[in-house]
Amino acid sequence: MSSIPMEYHGREQAYVKHTILKTYLQRLFMIIGRNETVINYVDCFAGPWSEESEDLHDTSIGISLRLMKDCAKSLEEVHGCKVKFRALYIEKNKTAFAKLKNFLDNDTSECVSSRCIQGDYTTKIDEVAAWASHHFTFFFIDPKGWNKVINAPVLAPLLALNKAEFLINFMYDFLNRAMAMKSQQTNVEELLGKTVKFSGDETAAQRQQIIVSQYRQAICSLYGGRSAHVTVERPGMDRVLYFLIYLTRHPKGLIVFKEAAEQMHMLQRVSQFETKLRHQSSKRAPVDDLFGGFEEPEVMHAQDNRTLAKTYVLAQLSSGALLIDNECWAGFLEQTDFYPSDFQLAFKELVKEGKIVNLDVEVKKRTKKPVRPNWARASEHWALTQK
Repeated sequence: MSSIPMEYHGREQAYVKHTILKTYLQRLFMIIGRNETVINYVDCFAGPWSEESEDLHDTSIGISLRLMKDCAKSLEEVHGCKVKFRALYIEKNKTAFAKLKNFLDNDTSECVSSRCIQGDYTTKIDEVAAWASHHFTFFFIDPKGWNKVINAPVLAPLLALNKAEFLINFMYDFLNRAMAMKSQQTNVEELLGKTVKFSGDETAAQRQQIIVSQYRQAICSLYGGRSAHVTVERPGMDRVLYFLIYLTRHPKGLIVFKEAAEQMHMLQRVSQFETKLRHQSSKRAPVDDLFGGFEEPEVMHAQDNRTLAKTYVLAQLSSGALLIDNECWAGFLEQTDFYPSDFQLAFKELVKEGKIVNLDVEVKKRTKKPVRPNWARASEHWALTQK
């Protein structure tokens, strides 16, 4: 039996994207809701689209509304916190907007107040910023293109909000093609904040890293916070379709996002395997071919990450003992493409090899997570072992 719901077959990338949206938002709302009485959610490209179900349960609309209702209930029952959720959905297409409005009109809830706006969100940004300005707001920006919709100057009024986090779809596959077109050079430079030059010797992975890092730098120059990204691949292919760029001003937010991203990464491995399996089966491929060329590269990738993470950790400790609190741990995750488990395994192996030591406690009994970052009063110092 497939682990990917039938309604997502053919658009597995949406399932991967929706999974991280659900996983992260649930944790975010439960954390923020203990200190905020009102939480805003804004979907700038709400849809729904023709390939999605009639009841919208497999859309960002349905997913976000269910999450807000569930979290409002849990916050009150478990923590005694009564939180009001406000949701704003923006959609340009008139047909899709009519479906969106009809859905929201028939979805009533005391704990979630929802509204929708028809039009190009880039022309509504000042209105949206005013609507969101007094409370914590999570922005989901999920365009089908890249040109003039996620540029830092376009988002500037939203990026300037004091309490705001973002999840932005960076359509890498489309952008990468456009970068080879002379007619698109100005648009590309506006998106990335400057001209990006290549030697021509870069691997595909290096090119991706250069481009996504430059966008993160451009967007954070106005936002003034932290960023991270995760990769979403084209279904059944070892090829990047888009990156999801996350922005936060809180170290704990970045840590939680990377934990959710790691779960998404594992789900994507399963999704890609099942998609390739279906494609191969439809071609009546030999049984051996169904499993060929998939698992081994992933295993090697995990080992490479661990080795590179060990090198990174040793470099960070080379100048002296380091207090690994939330701020430091978030920095590790932001500056690299590694997941929390990559670093935990790296620390575990380095301790076993006698290369590093925890100066405050004995960690041999911590079999899975030797590092326990927290605020300074509860955090621990790590250092290279003295020879």
